[in-house]
Amino acid sequence: MKTLEKLKFPKLENDYLENILRQLVRQYNVIQMFFTRQQYSEFSCLIINIESNIDAQKLQQSKWVRKVKEHLQINIAFIFSSKLRHHYSLGSPFLAFYCRESAVIYQNNEFENSIFRTEEWQKFKKRFNEYENNFYHDHDLHAWQIKNLISEGSSNSVFISYARLVGYDLDYLEELYLGSKFALVSLDERINNLIQYIPDIQKYFVRNNRNKFYLTDLFTKAKEASAEDDVIYKEEMYEAVGIAQRSLYCLIEKRLAELKKLIKKGLHESSEAVYEIEKKPGNKIINTAIKTILEMSEVEQIYLYHQIVYGEKATYYLLIIGNGIGNEKLISIIQSLKSKIVGKYDFVLISHNRNWIQKSLYQCQSFFSNIIQDKYLIYSSSQYHPEFHWEVPHNPYHADLYFYYKSAKDSAMQFCAVANNTEENYCGLDALFTLFFLSFCRTYIFVKTFYLTHYLSSQALWELCIYADADIRKYNYLTEQFWTDFFPYLDKHRNLYHKLSILNKKEVDQMNVIVEKLMYELHDLVIEGGLLLKSEHD
Repeated sequence: MKTLEKLKFPKLENDYLENILRQLVRQYNVIQMFFTRQQYSEFSCLIINIESNIDAQKLQQSKWVRKVKEHLQINIAFIFSSKLRHHYSLGSPFLAFYCRESAVIYQNNEFENSIFRTEEWQKFKKRFNEYENNFYHDHDLHAWQIKNLISEGSSNSVFISYARLVGYDLDYLEELYLGSKFALVSLDERINNLIQYIPDIQKYFVRNNRNKFYLTDLFTKAKEASAEDDVIYKEEMYEAVGIAQRSLYCLIEKRLAELKKLIKKGLHESSEAVYEIEKKPGNKIINTAIKTILEMSEVEQIYLYHQIVYGEKATYYLLIIGNGIGNEKLISIIQSLKSKIVGKYDFVLISHNRNWIQKSLYQCQSFFSNIIQDKYLIYSSSQYHPEFHWEVPHNPYHADLYFYYKSAKDSAMQFCAVANNTEENYCGLDALFTLFFLSFCRTYIFVKTFYLTHYLSSQALWELCIYADADIRKYNYLTEQFWTDFFPYLDKHRNLYHKLSILNKKEVDQMNVIVEKLMYELHDLVIEGGLLLKSEHD
């Protein structure tokens, strides 16, 4: 055994860690150390074979272990000797590769009987095959049970069983990447921890917030409902949960194949390439728009889902997925774009965070599924943004349409009552006109697309009406003939002011025509179209 003064770890290339390891050798019965430097992944691996299980558990919780992981990107695993041999005998491919002789950086020959040595591939092959077959066999049993529960319509049991299967898959991913599993930790924590080693997992789980996920929350609700003899009805999420689970399954298959190849070769190789976001062809206008949006907001993805060229004007429709991008921010972005882009160009921007979209799919999936497609994606900040958990089957319905339609109708009737009074007292009429227009647009878009917009600018709402059904453009002449700039006028009167009305009869008549014609369109769409019965709104 080397003296501590002469003990060196040149492969580590770090004095701080070397000093810690020298101290470990002095204080504990360290048998071996195995180090593998990863060339293309984030974490290198340092496995320390130690005699005592108690020492292994205590040292694994040390602050310096977390510090080394965070600052040096070296994952440290303490494994006591008996466990190391037992797991290797079960065919652990993680130990077979990372504990190979060429990875040894320290060995204490005083523990000759405890020194661990891997076998040649041909001798280890049978154990590896047993390990692999055990995974597939038990996985198939889990999957068969879920299939039977789905056929029986046991909603709670389906999600609880899926939670077990996801946990089972995480067991194997943890063993294959970290050398041990963390079954006592919540699914959310396990997924978040694995993301550091397998970034692809991010693509399979939409977040509720920074640390929790939409699907794991669904599992929790199912478990709580069962405990209270209640039932949750979310059968449309079976397919989404299945997709996420099958994605984990594929990651296990991929890792098994990778480790098998590495063990056979006896060295670490990786063909993984550094990711670059694919640059799709665009034009100067779109590139300027993307740059402006990124400068002013925190963006994950941008979709150019529609564009219209009408006369000399081009209108681009963009969906921005990001955080903290409210209506005021969208207005600021539009104003900045108008100052940078000279010409007849308009932008219709809508923005939501990923969690809001996921939770709104029960109503808005028809709208978003037509937009969130690879062919429309023009910017992505990462390759690991999760895909949405689409409902299958999805049965769109106009929830609360009665209230939205009634609000539009009542505001139209109230407007007409003031507009047609014999004393020509038009006080507050401009605010009523604005209220009707906003109510009409949101209801019209909702009926046509199942998307209930936020309170966007008046022009954005009208442009979305045109996206929903281009035929509504036939009323553009009314806005163009308005006595003042139509959309700025509406936006101004979203706020109430304590002042006398300055409207005259001619101006009121123009407003009256717009209200009557748009209300006729909405009545024809909702009532005559059979979405609501006449008795429901009378």
